Amino acid sequence: TGQLVALKKVPLRRPEEGLPPQTLREIKALREIEEHPHVVQLRGAFAQGPAVVLAFEYLVGDLGGLLRATPTPLPPPRVRALLAMTLRGLGHCHRLG
Repeated sequence: TGQLVALKKVPLRRPEEGLPPQTLREIKALREIEEHPHVVQLRGAFAQGPAVVLAFEYLVGDLGGLLRATPTPLPPPRVRALLAMTLRGLGHCHRLG
């Protein structure tokens, strides 16, 4: 589609046995999550050799990158804002499950 995505490659330990149940559950759960500003959306999933590749919407950065790039501790208001976004996204996922 020409759409920029982030890829997560999930290697299959025993490809001859098919997808592990936990991988199937993850894909199913991600497909059922409705769009939400604090939840990354799964755009697709496909097989690639002895692995499954999940394609997610692309985001410029992530929380880990932000924390590594900040030389000093984040100010409390920023920590509260990031925590609130994380909890809103998590709450959304739990309401659907």
